[in-house]
Amino acid sequence: MDLLKVAGVAGLVSSVVSLFWNEIKDGRARKRDARHAALTAALSLERYARDARLMMHRADWAAQEAGRTMSYDPIKGVTLPEFTFPETIEWKWLKHKVTSQLREFPASLHSTRQFLYAEWEFGDPIEVCGEVEFECAKAAKEALDLARLTREKHGVAPWKPGVQDSDLENYLTQFIEETAAKREAFRERQRQMMADLTAETALIDQK
Repeated sequence: MDLLKVAGVAGLVSSVVSLFWNEIKDGRARKRDARHAALTAALSLERYARDARLMMHRADWAAQEAGRTMSYDPIKGVTLPEFTFPETIEWKWLKHKVTSQLREFPASLHSTRQFLYAEWEFGDPIEVCGEVEFECAKAAKEALDLARLTREKHGVAPWKPGVQDSDLENYLTQFIEETAAKREAFRERQRQMMADLTAETALIDQK
């Protein structure tokens, strides 16, 4: 009976240890799969940021070339680049909040592209080049922010850009801030002009 008791306890301990070990192995496998999915998503976002910066340069060149040649041919194809995540990503391994932000990114780009198409149809195409450049900068910065978030939340090593991309984030931040400041200054001048015109009109009416 004593031997049976010892054997029973030993069997129970063995089962508990086996279950515990299997849980550890499953946890490691889940973390590995999550890191793989996170790395795939982050790399695709970082690649998109580089593509968006290239489009910024193309938009700037196209606007200048169109003005020089008095032709709209150089600005054909200037638009916010499309983006889709690789089909191989297994979203089930990523954290829900991260997944939500990642999957909203392509939808937000689609809305911006639709806006730019409308601007192109009804506005000055050369001026649209400046709008494309600005939207590309914002999209690239958001892509880098999402890539960093995804890496941090899933224990993936930080991005180490090459020499050509070493200043990418600073470049985007500076461009966005300078462009936003210029636009705000332009809007302020417009508001002041309207205020002066209104005051002048009121003075004429009084006379």
